[in-house]
Amino acid sequence: MLTHPIDQNIWLREQEHSAVSIPRWQQQVDLLNDLYGSKTSLIVQFSAQDAQIVCGKRQADNPLKTGLLLVNSPLIDAVSLSSSYGTSTLNPNDIGEQFSHYEQVLSLQLSWPDGRVFGCILICDPNTTQSSSASLTVIESVRALLQGELKQVYLMQQVQRLSFQDETTQMLNPYGFGLMAPRQLSLSRRFGSHAGIIIIEMVDNPLMRTVQLSQSQKARLLASIISDCLREADMSARIDENKFIILAFVDSESNLATLIARLRKQITKAAGKLSIVVGKSFFTPDAQQSLVPMQQAAEDDLELSRQSLANKPY
Repeated sequence: MLTHPIDQNIWLREQEHSAVSIPRWQQQVDLLNDLYGSKTSLIVQFSAQDAQIVCGKRQADNPLKTGLLLVNSPLIDAVSLSSSYGTSTLNPNDIGEQFSHYEQVLSLQLSWPDGRVFGCILICDPNTTQSSSASLTVIESVRALLQGELKQVYLMQQVQRLSFQDETTQMLNPYGFGLMAPRQLSLSRRFGSHAGIIIIEMVDNPLMRTVQLSQSQKARLLASIISDCLREADMSARIDENKFIILAFVDSESNLATLIARLRKQITKAAGKLSIVVGKSFFTPDAQQSLVPMQQAAEDDLELSRQSLANKPY
């Protein structure tokens, strides 16, 4: 199924997590900075090839400020290749120009519960006379505290994923659709039913009238229209903030086009201020296609529709 996996790469500073206390993380940075007598100490998060400073030493002349985004940072590979046990010494010249003026950088990996690297703690130019075995004990305790909060984020995301229902629209969510739709598809094919996937995406369109509706209100409105247009055997779900999916059982491909036309008509009638793009795919029972390629074909068709809309002159 083409659903969203647990996202471990959302910047912590840009999305609130009840399990994570950024002020407490800042306190741990300040503690380590004092303990090591370093020029600066940081907690850094990785996402793909970019890194962001979650917390750093608070001083006016520190260029490595909280929230700074390090694009295509070599720090990521350096930390990922370092030992996951205890601190590692990194060459400042190898981890990015932002660190080149330091003489020594200590790093300690931070990981998600499944073992993937979250980021690291960095100690820049520690005072070697202040470093001791006690320092190592404290920094390991700090790591345990931070990773404990990351574990809570991970578990909360898993619980959310295991819920079948989208909170805003009361439709199925991606996990619910991915679990139930293949069973419905398999059952329908036993009776020779043709199947189609329709993906509807709400988009901004300058040609449409302005509307004072929140994103959640738009989603609920579109969900209601979709529900009213479907038959009992059909299934629908909200798979993204602006995107909905329908698994419809029809007699022919022309019936799928009729359903799309009916949806567009109802949207224009009940919610003319909404603009949508639609992607579709159709398969006969003897094709024996699973849900994944059907959904991918509809996603590809949606992308063509999106490009066509973008190229229209306004």
